[in-house]
Amino acid sequence: MFKQKSIFALALVASLFFAGCKDSDKDSNQDPDPDPNPSEVVDPDELADYPYSELTPEQQKVKLENESIAFLEFGNAAKTSKAIEALQNLANLLDEESVELIEEKEIKSVKETVEYADVYGIFTWNASSREWDKTTSTSELKFVFPAKRNTTSNNAVLSVNAVSSGISVTEESSKWENGQYVDKETTYYLPQSATAVLTVDNTEEAKIEFSAEYKDNKEAPQKADYKVTLSDGYIVSGNFEKTTENKVSAKIEYNGEVMIDAVAKSGIKIDEILDLAIEEEDIDYALYNKADAYMKLLKDLVLVYDIDIENYTKELEVIEDNYDAQYDALWTSWPNDKNHFTKLGQIDKDYSDKVAALFNKYQNVILASTKDGYKIATIEAKSEKDGERMDYYAWNNATNEWEWNSDNPYTKKYDEYHVRHYLRFNDKTLVDADTYFSEGFSKIEEKWENFVNAFDR
Repeated sequence: MFKQKSIFALALVASLFFAGCKDSDKDSNQDPDPDPNPSEVVDPDELADYPYSELTPEQQKVKLENESIAFLEFGNAAKTSKAIEALQNLANLLDEESVELIEEKEIKSVKETVEYADVYGIFTWNASSREWDKTTSTSELKFVFPAKRNTTSNNAVLSVNAVSSGISVTEESSKWENGQYVDKETTYYLPQSATAVLTVDNTEEAKIEFSAEYKDNKEAPQKADYKVTLSDGYIVSGNFEKTTENKVSAKIEYNGEVMIDAVAKSGIKIDEILDLAIEEEDIDYALYNKADAYMKLLKDLVLVYDIDIENYTKELEVIEDNYDAQYDALWTSWPNDKNHFTKLGQIDKDYSDKVAALFNKYQNVILASTKDGYKIATIEAKSEKDGERMDYYAWNNATNEWEWNSDNPYTKKYDEYHVRHYLRFNDKTLVDADTYFSEGFSKIEEKWENFVNAFDR
């Protein structure tokens, strides 16, 4: 069965490549809509009314690569960032040798250092034994370690201070002791707030701040905020809020300028869905509702992704159930149905056609420049031939059945279909997204790889 691509991942990749687009050929008499509030999800209907840019796909590619360079320049400082290098090395060391903050509770990442309250200890990296040496403390949680990989001087310190929310979590586990499994119970408290300060050579290089609000004594927070501030000028922040509408936001700033601002909203009833899953009951699709995702890069480029999850999921299940039923039914007459492979090809194409139509019906992806009032591209799904089913089966008229023999001709049985996602530009030409991004953009790829590599030192 065809397996659908993640269009949201595709949209995110596209957004990076499309950064910073402007169009100097715009009609000067046109009055574009005002720039949307970065904290609000843009209505796709507003962007749908934008006209397309005048450029052809290939002209757009050249223009986009040249103008995207400015967007990726913000990553240059990451290559020499002491904070990023030190936090990456701490992550490497915790991955190599975890730390037991609480009995039977180990942490293996930097993120986990701010996820517990009322836990203390000073953990110092021992380069000789490749493990953490613990010093008991009743007031401090501290990690002392080398700021650079493959060095032995413990010149970096991460100090964590957490305020308890009073909400406890108890986890059960079992441990092999003296030839038998022994049941264990671990209780810890969740933080209401936590702050972690990183210093390198006694100079503050980074601060991690986290806060959470809880309701009805449930361990899953109703609201959570985080902020990471680096001395190099980077600020990464985010928020999660669970009310009648779930909202997740994230922002990256550099030297006071917002480089990426993303918001996702959904009416999904998370608690109700989890409760039904735990009870192994059928999911009520009305709980899925709708979702919107919005990403803004630099000052004017906006990517909007809108999906009706409730109806999309409901109808997709019907399509998949019908496919499975038709597929299973075909094999009840195997190998005596002469039209077996023809029918297989028909249901494969029918499935692909319906999934593509469903995407176009309930999912909407628009990339636009709000400053210039132009729509750069939209994304559209199409069902297309993606290959051929070939094998050694041959129909035997004497026995009225399909027979497999490697001496038979290797022949085509039917066409296979797949859903592909296309970029639609101004000339109404559809360009396969994978093909479009497989060539060109070499300067962007190089700068993006340099930025990513800055986190692997």
